[in-house]
Amino acid sequence: MELSAYRDIFIEELNDQLERMDQSLLALEREGSAEIIQTLFRAAHTIKGSAATMGFREMSDLTHEVEYVLERMRDKKLEISGQLIDMLFRALDAMKTLRSQYISGSVHEDCSAVVAEIRGHLHKPVKKPIRLPELTAAEILQAEAAAASGQQLLAVQVRLKEDCLMKAARYFMLQQRLEDLCGGAVIASSLAGQPVDGDEDARYSSFAFIIAAAQALDWLQSQLAGDSDVESAELALFTLTAGRAADNHIPELVSAPPSGPAAEERPKASSGQPTVRIHVERLDQLMNLVGELLIDQTSLADLHATGQRSDPAGILHKIGSVSDHMGRVIKELQEGVMKTRMLPIDQLFSRFPRLVRDLAHKLGKDIELVLQGGETELDRMIIEELGDPLIHLIRNSADHGIESPEARLAAGKPAAGCITLTSFHEENNVVITLQDDGQGIDPDKIKASAVAKGLISEEQAALLPQQDIIRLIFEPGFSTAAQVSEVSGRGVGMDIVRSQIGRLNGIIDIATEAGSGTTFTIRLPLTLAIIKGLLMKVSGRVMILPMYNIAEIVRIVPDDIQTVQGEQVIINHGRIVPFSWLHSKLHYQRTERMSKTIPVVIVRSVDKMAAFAVDEIIGNQEVVIKTLSSYLGTMSHLSGATILGNGQVAMILDASYLVSH
Repeated sequence: MELSAYRDIFIEELNDQLERMDQSLLALEREGSAEIIQTLFRAAHTIKGSAATMGFREMSDLTHEVEYVLERMRDKKLEISGQLIDMLFRALDAMKTLRSQYISGSVHEDCSAVVAEIRGHLHKPVKKPIRLPELTAAEILQAEAAAASGQQLLAVQVRLKEDCLMKAARYFMLQQRLEDLCGGAVIASSLAGQPVDGDEDARYSSFAFIIAAAQALDWLQSQLAGDSDVESAELALFTLTAGRAADNHIPELVSAPPSGPAAEERPKASSGQPTVRIHVERLDQLMNLVGELLIDQTSLADLHATGQRSDPAGILHKIGSVSDHMGRVIKELQEGVMKTRMLPIDQLFSRFPRLVRDLAHKLGKDIELVLQGGETELDRMIIEELGDPLIHLIRNSADHGIESPEARLAAGKPAAGCITLTSFHEENNVVITLQDDGQGIDPDKIKASAVAKGLISEEQAALLPQQDIIRLIFEPGFSTAAQVSEVSGRGVGMDIVRSQIGRLNGIIDIATEAGSGTTFTIRLPLTLAIIKGLLMKVSGRVMILPMYNIAEIVRIVPDDIQTVQGEQVIINHGRIVPFSWLHSKLHYQRTERMSKTIPVVIVRSVDKMAAFAVDEIIGNQEVVIKTLSSYLGTMSHLSGATILGNGQVAMILDASYLVSH
């Protein structure tokens, strides 16, 4: 077996073990049981042994240190703490980064900082976090003004070395240095108002500042970390809630630049050839069906020989029987092959508990994630593409939907917010709902922000129904965030959600209630490999649209076509729907129309609808999607092609492109 084959086996096993460690660490944070620690220990031990066998020294060294930490925890020689859990998560992120580099074949990750952190934690007592200063009314006003001007509020935690001389002087020098770096924007200090004399070791060994800065957080941290008298200098985003800090402690911070991607930004861990695990029972079933096809093939060959020797008309009935049997077998074979592409959506959902945990820590909120329906199966390709849209929805629910603990308690809600992610089958679709119990979406706020950003005019805003106003959150550049943060506020997330759901031929709906929360509902096809398509004729050509994008098929007369603001529309069930001639959209010549009525297909994609006039509706049938070769160039209006029963090639239209353009 080639080395690359061993590497693929190693990566496949590594994926399983890293996923197990991720889930176990989350469970360890909730309940520190000996069984969970043992599960983590076994996973780390397995990774260490496999990595050593493959010669991946970086992974082997790192997991050796993690294994030692877990061993001490198991033997009750090391106490479980939030700082320890965070350190293990950072080690896990470093492992995931190494995994990605092993896949690409280029290893450049240096894990020495994480290894040194683990070793330092084992041999050094854990120091308590430094309390942040409580801001006065004047300082709160100063902080709010800085945030409104576009600066970010940062909490700076400084710990001086034990052998540092004249610690009080060093404290004032660091304060002056921060003022120089940030342009005189040190808002508050934990030691403000305290006398310089006294026990310097006790008072000036560690302290914290609240600053406003336009510079990048990493750059400021690197400037402070270079001081020879500074043991550690950590920075984190600082938020204000009701005039006070959302949390009076600095959150647990990374003591070195993060070595791996965050859970929500990690690359897809797939080797050159994607693989799917299949139960042997399914393979046996497919083999049996292939065997039946071989028998039918032999029968057809015998009938062909018999027909050549005698009257062919006498064997037509037998040929029809064999053909019917082959049709049934092919149908079963098709369903069996589709099942081999199916994966439980839990493989995607399992990524999100870590994401929600990290978001809750960043935002100073208490958020619980509830997962339901993880056994629902979906095409592997759709699962891979669905990750980013769900991440954006979760981030927005955590940032904009779930209120702070203080606001929730004031509203009579539990302090902990809840995000519920559910999936289930509905006919030939998979439905995924993401529901939060937060503050809901305020249509008036949406409307005001859209008008301010020039997305709609005030006249349009006055005429839009409430549901259409809420859907404006999907428009490019839309955001209601007063301040750009690490989590959201740039106005790109929800637009990405809509475009990616559209590329998957999916539909997304929003239901919201002020004070009670918001629910996003996504409907997706089970697979993109075989679809039920609507066959239409356009300028003499057969074109296909996926049936799950067809909202309705109607017939209209030319007088039904109206003009609104210079654009053609039709009225469908009281709703104005943009209207186009499909041949014009595709730049084909128009053919003569014999009928007095016009067949119109109303196409739905994500949250939009459009009506397209065609020459003729042929019917619907299942079609196999064939991808278009790259030499055809960019053809955004097409999602693929198929071969019809008569051997003719028919193009499959991209509904999301037609509707959005």
